[in-house]
Amino acid sequence: MRVVAQRFLQKFLPCALVAAGLVMAGGCSKPADPKADVILLHSGRIRGNVYPLELQGLAPLQHYQYLAGYVRQVREEAAKTGAKVFLVDLGDSLGGSFASHVTGSMNMVSFFNETGYDAVMLSNLDGEVPQEAIAALKAKVLNPFVGPDGQPAVEGTSAGAKVPLGNLPLYLLANFYGDADPAGKQSRFPARFGAFTTGVRPVRDYGPVLKTLGERPAGSLTLMAWMKFEPVDVPPEPLLGSLQTLGVEAILAHRTYASSEREAWQASGFVDWKPPVSVNILRNNGGFVVARMDLAKDGAAWRVLKHELVPVTSNRAPSDATVTKAIAPFAPAIKAADKMVANLPQAVSQEEILGIYLKALTQIPGTQAVAYSPESIRTDWSAGDLRASAVFNSLPWTSGLVQLPVPRERLAPLAKSAQLRIIVAPGASDPVVVTTSRFFGSLIAPDLGLPESALVALPQTSEFDFFAGYLAAQKELLPATLPDGWEVLTP
Repeated sequence: MRVVAQRFLQKFLPCALVAAGLVMAGGCSKPADPKADVILLHSGRIRGNVYPLELQGLAPLQHYQYLAGYVRQVREEAAKTGAKVFLVDLGDSLGGSFASHVTGSMNMVSFFNETGYDAVMLSNLDGEVPQEAIAALKAKVLNPFVGPDGQPAVEGTSAGAKVPLGNLPLYLLANFYGDADPAGKQSRFPARFGAFTTGVRPVRDYGPVLKTLGERPAGSLTLMAWMKFEPVDVPPEPLLGSLQTLGVEAILAHRTYASSEREAWQASGFVDWKPPVSVNILRNNGGFVVARMDLAKDGAAWRVLKHELVPVTSNRAPSDATVTKAIAPFAPAIKAADKMVANLPQAVSQEEILGIYLKALTQIPGTQAVAYSPESIRTDWSAGDLRASAVFNSLPWTSGLVQLPVPRERLAPLAKSAQLRIIVAPGASDPVVVTTSRFFGSLIAPDLGLPESALVALPQTSEFDFFAGYLAAQKELLPATLPDGWEVLTP
């Protein structure tokens, strides 16, 4: 019995002491943490917010240099362990800022190229990104939208791509809004995209997409990039089941949230779903966040080791000098375009900006009514010099304006259903010639049974350019009273 006890102590006592935090020579060591075979990193909703650092006055929240620094860190660590790193942006990033407007999105192309993105996905706000910018991206460019002919809505893009990571074949599918029906979320889904002015729809059948990528060898990794992810209490089992059938092993998602909802920095993703979901949040120019999910090969499957949201700041990673150097040459063009528009004796609220814009639209020839959404005005203006960049921040829309005929009795229902502010001229004909943005025109036309051809494009290059030009020509901006006889339509 004494011999048995001695053997027991010799075998198990060292491990017990290690578990208690003691160090012993010749004992058992703490098991090593599982090693990641693949590290997945994804960003999104950057909205063109990459400015030369010398222009901090235009856009003080510049974190792209730390995002690139974090990616560099992860790659250096992975090189030591043998892990593969996959970096993708999930969309709404190539446009949306004054800098991207001035540079034709080439500021974002330089950022993605210098940081070494493996893939960049287009989302609903990327439909007007210049073709030259898309062609200049070194990354695979994915597009979750197709035209009426079923072909990608933008040349040089696809709904799926094979992205080799060393000896690991990785396959990526582009998705917009899960399996949601566009008819139920018309304001979310683009009616036009790229070269197509009508008939654009989201990809929903991924079997044919995967077939175009060839046979997937054993040991490969198949991912889905899901933009506009909405968390639910009950997993969408039919959709998840269909993805499992297709061999999708993980989902990279960007989350939507209400403007009144606190952003979920602590979000852990839905790693218990099958396939597991890595979730990021939509930042909309408020800072940069990277979602990270580490995977390990577990037999024929992949296992999630960890998931985290990484707010990339100077506290988390060093600045990447290569990237800041690549963005610096855009400074002269951005500064030259940031012209003085007006001098404001007082601050101007978003509601007041809406009034000024409505009045501006009434000046367009042929206009008998104006329709616009208060939610499309994004910021107010501070007192003092009003420059073009501040105007863009309040009205960051680069699509054009249109006119369309609307029966008089349909105006009030439209104001209510589409939550539009509508003003009408005295003695307007029936139908009324309504001036609005192309976005709202494309939203209104189907409800009225009008074809896309009913939208008459106006010669202004974009909403922003039109508004900036109008403001520069005005001696006084406030109060923004309506022209004589015009009235606000009450829903």
